[in-house]
Amino acid sequence: MKSIKIGTGLAFWGDSIRPAVDMVERADIDYLCCDHLAELTMSILNKQKSRNPDLGYTTDIIPFLRGVVEKCYEHGIKIISNSGGSNPQACTAQVVKLCNELGLKGIKIATVTGDDILDRIDNLLADDVAFTNIDTGQKLEEIRERVTHANVYIGCDGIVEALQGGADIVICGRVTDAALYLGPMRYEFGWAEDDWSRLGAGLGVAHCVECGGQATGGLYSGGWNDMDRLPSLGYPVTTIFENGEAIMSKTPGSGGAVTVGTVSEQLVYEVLDPSNYLSADAVADVSQIKLEEIAPDQIRIYNIMGKPAPDTLKVNMGYRAGFVGEANFTYTWPDAFAKAQAGLSFLKERLRQVNFQSSDTRIEYIGHNSMWGPEVIPPPDAENLDEIVVRFAARCPTKEEASKVFTESVPLYNNGPAGASGIGTRPPIKELYGIWPCLIPRDLILTRVTVEEI
Repeated sequence: MKSIKIGTGLAFWGDSIRPAVDMVERADIDYLCCDHLAELTMSILNKQKSRNPDLGYTTDIIPFLRGVVEKCYEHGIKIISNSGGSNPQACTAQVVKLCNELGLKGIKIATVTGDDILDRIDNLLADDVAFTNIDTGQKLEEIRERVTHANVYIGCDGIVEALQGGADIVICGRVTDAALYLGPMRYEFGWAEDDWSRLGAGLGVAHCVECGGQATGGLYSGGWNDMDRLPSLGYPVTTIFENGEAIMSKTPGSGGAVTVGTVSEQLVYEVLDPSNYLSADAVADVSQIKLEEIAPDQIRIYNIMGKPAPDTLKVNMGYRAGFVGEANFTYTWPDAFAKAQAGLSFLKERLRQVNFQSSDTRIEYIGHNSMWGPEVIPPPDAENLDEIVVRFAARCPTKEEASKVFTESVPLYNNGPAGASGIGTRPPIKELYGIWPCLIPRDLILTRVTVEEI
């Protein structure tokens, strides 16, 4: 039975390139697939692009390629990446520049676009595409003037077309994470775009490996303390067969582990309904999946079912949502908590005196409830706390309002309760971006592919 080997190169923007370099040197793979994107990432990239039209892609693609592309090209390993972010053309231009610098004559680089619909929003609204927020039911008109970007999670069609065109490197925008892996599966095995059984199986396998080290022992709650050599964690190397089954392993000689437990934890990550895991290319039913250890660090993955792809695609739409004003201060024993409460009252009164405007505020005690939140974890009640760190944050309509929070906290050093410390220097004002999740009929999205040869 025909099979291919796909390596997971990167799992997020900023991920270490060392697992990929090790994989290319020590593992026998056909494809190296790299995921750079998340919702927050797209907001950051679009903000960069708004300031400089030559930016908007994940710049880590260049040092990554510098470390692996020569050996990949030499051994026929194709690289597939969504590092294009909000500006795939600019990303490709930099990749072309690097390949020229390295003298990689004859290498083909493809660019996949079509996910960016920002300039089409008003026309689509006029054509009765509602873009209703799927979480809240709100209408897009409520935030339309503040929308900064709109990228559709597209499937693997463009990647398949790029590979058919002989591409050695494929640069995409906001394709789904799984599409990076489904593309080579469809291309190599000749799966039809409506072969739901195999596409669903391939989607389930792709989901098991797309997050890199999360499937090989990273973040493993089932035994992280016993995991072998986490600083040298290896990433997934997956053999996929044309019937949709797979054997997942990792880079030979690397740290971490591939077990039923590590794969299981990744499997349920970001899955709302195991019997209906939605993606642009298909729907996977992983509710009856079988994970079988066939050798150390080798897990057979099978019995994943497939269903037809949804009629709609998800849109990652972002909008300006104000600015964060924040202040941190610390009080120590004695009466640390009482001083913290008095310090908060002091700050709130100072803000009232300058007519401070905000839509909501958050008070947390770092090391006590800053992760779970004050709604879940009550304030500390120990009378003899050695120290306590307070964070006060507010969502503000303007930078000017946000800057008031730190300005009015500084007098705590000299005018407030005894023993304030840790206020520090003025933090940069951070702009907030909100996510507006919505849907668009899939037949309104057209993927475009260009292939350039060095």
